[in-house]
Amino acid sequence: MAYFAPYIDESGIHMPTYEDRLAELTDAYRSIFGLEAELSASVPDYQLLSVFAKALDDVSALVLQAYNSRNPAYASGQALDLLLPQYGITREAGETDDSVRSRIRHSLASRSAGSADALLAAVKSARGVVDALVYVNETDSADSIGIPAHSIAVVTRGGAPNAVAQAIYDKKAPGIGVWGSSSGIAMDAEGRQQTIPFTRYSDKMILIHLYIRVMEGGDQSVIREKVNAAVTEYIGNLGLAVPLNVPQLYGIVYAADPKMARMFVVLDIQVNMPGATGVVRDLVPCGWKEKITPMPGTGITIHFE
Repeated sequence: MAYFAPYIDESGIHMPTYEDRLAELTDAYRSIFGLEAELSASVPDYQLLSVFAKALDDVSALVLQAYNSRNPAYASGQALDLLLPQYGITREAGETDDSVRSRIRHSLASRSAGSADALLAAVKSARGVVDALVYVNETDSADSIGIPAHSIAVVTRGGAPNAVAQAIYDKKAPGIGVWGSSSGIAMDAEGRQQTIPFTRYSDKMILIHLYIRVMEGGDQSVIREKVNAAVTEYIGNLGLAVPLNVPQLYGIVYAADPKMARMFVVLDIQVNMPGATGVVRDLVPCGWKEKITPMPGTGITIHFE
């Protein structure tokens, strides 16, 4: 990939890689000193350019961390705590970042007066539910997903079927249909059983390949452990139907252990999808009922160069 100026668009922040910056610096060097200038890895000038590229890459990592820290879905530790007053909550003693993020999502849903948001909050509070989405079709015909006219579709990750069904039945607006491929039993006010459909999520399996160069003093085993844990946590926290913005992984990797970040350079991050050709370096899409998940066992592979 050629060097490009960093930018932010609707899909997130985009930053050039260390390799992109180094290539740009070497091109600039040759434009000054001539195309025949010797820039092999053993030449001091090339090594100096590598230092410059690494310094710029460190700045990129800091920018990515700052960008991510303004979003509670990605912020952690103190950065996450600084966002909590906006949602009227505080971190309890010993509470994990995942638990705090979950309470933020519930807080946002419970504030809304809309019936769809109230329904979503109720479903997320149902026993065993890890995550959920609500889709609404207010038109007079089936939509692109297949939801019938004037109906809703609820997608859940986890949850006891009857608990999910009861939450839907209790909160859905009267006269609105419910559509889905699974179902549970809810009890109405008269004690009668009502079959309520909903949809279970499905995993969208991906393969993540991280290409890393270890600097002098770096420990491959420690880097592998820290990076793998950070990427696994980040992907695990992605919500239903949320795409993966691959460039954001650079910031996640460098933030795995700030003290260790100086010991390596992320050269490239590629994502493959089983059954699909080519690699993805920008945005991995996610279907309406999917959750992006690394392939078990081999989903996250670190290549040291």
